[in-house]
Amino acid sequence: MQFKHPEILYALALLIIPIIVHLFQLQRFQKVPFTNVHFLKNIIQQTRKSSKLKKLLILITRMAAFACLILAFAQPYFSDNSLKQNYNTIIFLDNSFSMQAKGESGELLKTIGQQIIENTNSKNSTFSLITNNNEFININEKTLKNELITCEYSNNKLDLNTALLKLNSLNSKLTNSLNKVIIISDFQSFKSEEKLDFTNVNTPVNLVKVAPKKITNIFIDSIYTSKENTSEIELSIIVKSTKNNSLSYPISLLNSSRLIGKSTVKFNNTNTATVVFTIPNSSNFNGIVQLLNDDLEFDNSFYFTISKPEKINVFCIGENTPFLSKIYTENEFNFSSNQLQNLNYNLLKSQHLIILNELENIPIELSKYLNDFSKNGGNIVVIPSVNSNINSYNSFLSEFNIGTISTKIEGEQKITTIVYEHPLLKNVFENKVYNFQYPSTNLYYKTLFKSSASILKLATNNPFIASIDNNKSTVYWFSSPLNKETSNFIQSSLVVPVFYNFAKNNLKNAELYYTIKPENTIEIITTLNNDNVLKVASDNLEFIPLQEISPNKVTLKINSENLKSGFYSVKNNDNIIKRIAFNYNREESNLNYLNLEPLIKNAKNVTISSSINTFFDEIYNEQKINWLFKWFLAFSVLFLLIEMLLLKYFKI
Repeated sequence: MQFKHPEILYALALLIIPIIVHLFQLQRFQKVPFTNVHFLKNIIQQTRKSSKLKKLLILITRMAAFACLILAFAQPYFSDNSLKQNYNTIIFLDNSFSMQAKGESGELLKTIGQQIIENTNSKNSTFSLITNNNEFININEKTLKNELITCEYSNNKLDLNTALLKLNSLNSKLTNSLNKVIIISDFQSFKSEEKLDFTNVNTPVNLVKVAPKKITNIFIDSIYTSKENTSEIELSIIVKSTKNNSLSYPISLLNSSRLIGKSTVKFNNTNTATVVFTIPNSSNFNGIVQLLNDDLEFDNSFYFTISKPEKINVFCIGENTPFLSKIYTENEFNFSSNQLQNLNYNLLKSQHLIILNELENIPIELSKYLNDFSKNGGNIVVIPSVNSNINSYNSFLSEFNIGTISTKIEGEQKITTIVYEHPLLKNVFENKVYNFQYPSTNLYYKTLFKSSASILKLATNNPFIASIDNNKSTVYWFSSPLNKETSNFIQSSLVVPVFYNFAKNNLKNAELYYTIKPENTIEIITTLNNDNVLKVASDNLEFIPLQEISPNKVTLKINSENLKSGFYSVKNNDNIIKRIAFNYNREESNLNYLNLEPLIKNAKNVTISSSINTFFDEIYNEQKINWLFKWFLAFSVLFLLIEMLLLKYFKI
């Protein structure tokens, strides 16, 4: 038993007063003369005993009445904890998109929020609410209810390890309160949680697992261009199901808000289906694909953009060979060339790719300029000449810290090896070629490069084409001149994809869409003034992302975790340079859930609660206070009644 006002118990010391009065009160008897008292002796003895017993009973009842009255004013109670104990319920509520799944009473997140609101009726407690994207520490009941009502779904899914670390950290900070921790989630299974270890939990945690009524979801997984020509683009849309089925679902394609076409997704007892739409290859296209089904909502829409390709600037220094102008056509490239002796260095600033075509010497001034050009993200292709000055070339290579040319070797050599795994040749070949008529060369320069990757190799296993990554860019090296007298490489079918990708690989390919994640890197071909920066904006949001500004492009690094799926504009001041699309990660679309029982069998501090109501009932029982002051008041009145009865009916 505990007391709300224990200081009042000092008043019990006053009970000694009636005891003192009782002990020192002397009753005086009057003498009455009798002729013979022999017959009265026994009666007098009985009366004295009765009088003493009556006074003792009255004393006891009176003291009991006063004692009960004092105890009642001290407000006694029974409870597991002190009345002054502060309580804090820490709730981790999973508000990820998978909680859109429907349970028996509707969407899981909304149902849970309502259950928590119905159970939080303790006015003496505070709450801490943690979601995937927000934290509310030490809030009252009213604030908690408001946050639960306005809680929205988040694409930022915290794995359980991170959630447990947050809860442990918060629990250690709230040292002046008795904390109860609960994690409410559907406990989806992700790769990051395969090594989940509950044995490291050092504070009691209750887990409440909520489950949807059905574990089925149909969703748009991805989009890609399967075919493209000058007039049309064929879009392939991949739609997936969490289970094999044979059902059909309507799907539609829009350009912004204008309907382009409708189709049907048909699953033939499989979990993957492909729908094809054909659109004109004429202008910018802001595409929205919409799938109609009653499962999760976030993955029923998919956004993508198709823009006119940005032209890439290619500049050739040296011999102007016709094959380059045939590869770098006007519809995709801005190609120009200049002889070394007439070179205008100001033209190099805006280039994306510079080709040194069979120069005998590379001036020191040009070497230093090209080194700065490379540091700013520009790619360089080096093609030596028959009479290249090795010392001059080595001086050039030393600027980049690449390596050296050791010697020139003459004699016919076949180009016999294609390194299919090299990024430059990605998607060039559908299959490896074994009956290919390989080109050859009459001479090559043997090199000693520090860290190069071969693209094509000679029969001697020396590189014919090598790539050397240099900070933000790449230097491509040909070990042989490409003039017809020395090599027949420009007559082979390899020349077009190799030189085409030299330019295209300078920029990251324009993506149809980007997945919302911690960081996306997007390269924009534009030139900014010194004080200008690019902004990213949607209808309701505008921000300035981290950006690296080069003379010929801007690289944006966008932290997109807090973005919503949809279209965004990249702006320079008020001018829209590019439109990009973001989509939510589809990881949560696959409804796979953890089995908690094996994970917690060795965890002493982790328990599984059957429901939210059960958890809050346990908290209520722990915090419940059984007040006793009414009982003591009743006993006080009872003892007073007993005293009155003793005085009235207990005759001496």
